[in-house]
Amino acid sequence: MPDSRHIFWKYGMLVCFLMMIAAIDFVRMALFITFLPSYLKQLGYTLSTIGLVMSSNLMTDNLSKSGTGWLADHYGPWPVLFGGSLLIVTGVILFKFFHYQWIVMIITAVLIGIGAAPVWPAVVSGTIRIVGEAKRATMISWVSMVWMVGGGLGPVLMGFLIDSGKNGWLKTQLGIKDVYHTGFDILILVAGIGFFMSCLGWMGERLLSSEKLKVSQSETPQKKLKAVLNTLAMVKGLIPGMLIQALSLGVLLPVLLPFITERLGLSESRLSLLLIVGGVFVAGFMVPVGHFADKWGARRFLVSGFLLASLSIIVTAMWATRQNIWFIAAMIGCSYAMIQPAWNALLAGSIPSEQRGVLMGLFMSVEGVGFAIGPLLGGVLGTYRMELPFYISGVLMLVMAVVYVFLPFHSVQDEGRS
Repeated sequence: MPDSRHIFWKYGMLVCFLMMIAAIDFVRMALFITFLPSYLKQLGYTLSTIGLVMSSNLMTDNLSKSGTGWLADHYGPWPVLFGGSLLIVTGVILFKFFHYQWIVMIITAVLIGIGAAPVWPAVVSGTIRIVGEAKRATMISWVSMVWMVGGGLGPVLMGFLIDSGKNGWLKTQLGIKDVYHTGFDILILVAGIGFFMSCLGWMGERLLSSEKLKVSQSETPQKKLKAVLNTLAMVKGLIPGMLIQALSLGVLLPVLLPFITERLGLSESRLSLLLIVGGVFVAGFMVPVGHFADKWGARRFLVSGFLLASLSIIVTAMWATRQNIWFIAAMIGCSYAMIQPAWNALLAGSIPSEQRGVLMGLFMSVEGVGFAIGPLLGGVLGTYRMELPFYISGVLMLVMAVVYVFLPFHSVQDEGRS
C-alpha cells in the first residue's frame, strides 16, 4: 500500500474513533438526561419507572465494561465498536416505537448500556495504538475533549428542542408539530453516524495490516486471564484512588442544583451556563495539559489539579455568591483539565497495551461504584446541612493530592508493563 494511502487511513481511523465517541455520548446523554425524563413524564410514567430505566442503563454499562474491554483487546476495537453502535441504533429505534411498554424500555436501556460500555476503553486503546505510547496523554486529552463536547451538546440541544416545542416556536417557524418524534429522529440520525464511523474505521483497519490487532494463538484463555490478574495485582494500589476520586464527585450530585438555586438564587438556566463556563476552560486547557504531561509526567498535574479542585469546592461551600460563582466554575474547569488527561495517562501507562481494554474497563467499573455510592452519601449529608457534601468532597480531593505527592509513579508503571 502506498505511503499516502497508509497515512490517509491511519488518520482517517483517528477521526472515526473521535466521531464515534462524540456521536454515542451525544445520544446517551441526550436520551437519559434530558429527552426521556421529559417525554416519559409527559406520558404519565412515575418517577420510579423513569429512575428504573436510567438505573438499568447505568448498571449494565458499568457491569459490561470489563467484558467488552476484553473483547476489544482480543478482537480489536472496531468489531466491538461496530456491535456496540448497532445496539445503540437499535435501542433508540425501540424507544421510539415501544415507549408505551415499560418492560421493553428496560430491555432497551440494557441494550444501550451494553452498546456504550466498550466505547471509552476501545477508543482510548485504539487511538493510542495509532499515535504511539509517547503521545498517550495528548491523545487521551483529545478523546476526553471530544467526549465532553458530544456528551454536553446532547442534553443542551435536546433541552432547546423541547423548550422550543413547548413555546410553539418550532411549530410556527419550522412546522414541527411533535418535538418528541423529531427528537427521536435526530437521535437515530446521530446514532447512525456513529454506526457509519464504525464501518469506516473497521474498513481502514482491515486495509492497514500493520494496524491490525495481533493475538497470540499460542496463549490459552487461562494464560491470558492469569496475565490480566497478575497485572491487576501489580497496579492494585491505583484502585482505592479511583474509588475516592469518583466518590468525591458523586457526593456533590444531589446537592449541586439545590445549592445553586436555593442558596445562591440562580435559575436552572444559569446552572447550565455555569457548566458551559467550566466546560470552556476544560476544553481550552485539556489538550495542552496532555501534551505537557507526556513531556513532564503526570504527577505535577495530578497534585496541582486535586489541590485546585479541593480549594475551589471548599470555597464554594464557604464563600460562594451569585457574583464569584462564575470564577469558581472556571477554577473547577481548570482543575478538571489538569486531572483528567494526567490520570488517564497514568492509568494507561500502568497497563500493557494488550490488556488495556479489559483493565481500563474494569477500572471504569470501579469508578462507577464510586459514582453510585456518592449520590447516596451526598443525599444523606445534604439533608442535615447542604454544605456538608462540599466539605467531604473537598477533603477527599485534598487526600488524593497528598497521595499523588508520594505515589511511586515509575514503580507502578514499570510493574504494570512487566
